[in-house]
Amino acid sequence: MRNLDDLIVFIRVVDCASFSAAARSLDLTPTTVSKQIARLEKQLNIGLFERSTRQIKITDEGRAIAERVRPALALLDEAAEIARVGSAELSGIIRITAPIPFGSRYVAAATAAFRKLHPKVGFELYLTDRIINLYAGDVDVAFRVAHLNDSQLIVRRFGNNRRILAASPEYLKRNGMPGHPKDLTKHTCLLFSYPGLLQNNWNLHSTIVAAEEVISVNSDLVTDSGDTLRTWCVEGLGISLRERWDIADEIRTGRLIHVLPDWEEQAKPINFIRPKRHPTPKRISAFSEFLADLWRIPPWEY
Repeated sequence: MRNLDDLIVFIRVVDCASFSAAARSLDLTPTTVSKQIARLEKQLNIGLFERSTRQIKITDEGRAIAERVRPALALLDEAAEIARVGSAELSGIIRITAPIPFGSRYVAAATAAFRKLHPKVGFELYLTDRIINLYAGDVDVAFRVAHLNDSQLIVRRFGNNRRILAASPEYLKRNGMPGHPKDLTKHTCLLFSYPGLLQNNWNLHSTIVAAEEVISVNSDLVTDSGDTLRTWCVEGLGISLRERWDIADEIRTGRLIHVLPDWEEQAKPINFIRPKRHPTPKRISAFSEFLADLWRIPPWEY
């Protein structure tokens, strides 16, 4: 296995589970990728993939080789980084994906602060509410607000995502403060929706007693934008069920009031995740530790 590029292409095909997807991610043609895999198979005298017209499947021998090649390539990347700038200075690109509101409010500021400490570390920050495949090689790490059960991920928890009810002082002055979740059906509620999802059933849990209420609310104020919901809420148009981290500043400054503070949606963890690829580049582990220190007291709490 004298051609390092063939090994890099091999690992990318494994991660993408597709010759064409691997080719796109490496800016190569599918024909080039196919030739490099064929050359590697000839050198090893084994088949790395089982091919069909619809998909490819890695062989047992290919999987065993990938498990050994991946850490070796990571070590070579680490060595090249040290050769470029010296062992004391971090460098390279960290590719991150995060949900749009959380990413714009907190991750963007965190990357800026880290960049000031380590000027040779660059970032590619992709803000999207779509789930990006971490195994395809397009991103290094991701923020996910969810309970995870993928044992192939390294997970670091940075807090809880709590969705709470909020309204402006102006709205509450006009319409009164609800005393129980069932009272929400008498109020104007602001709803989040996009094709295939309408969050009009609010599943609320009591934080002081073992109780749960599922409230069905209807509204003529519906949007697929969290920023719009926050604006409508601040402007006094109704009551919204929003992520606590999204409205923490507004509640601290009194522009929004925490409604029914003993009731909220079941919390989900805010996770910083990456695939189990050893060894982890120093820039990524350093960024993880930086976030842990920066968010020791989460900025979205109040």
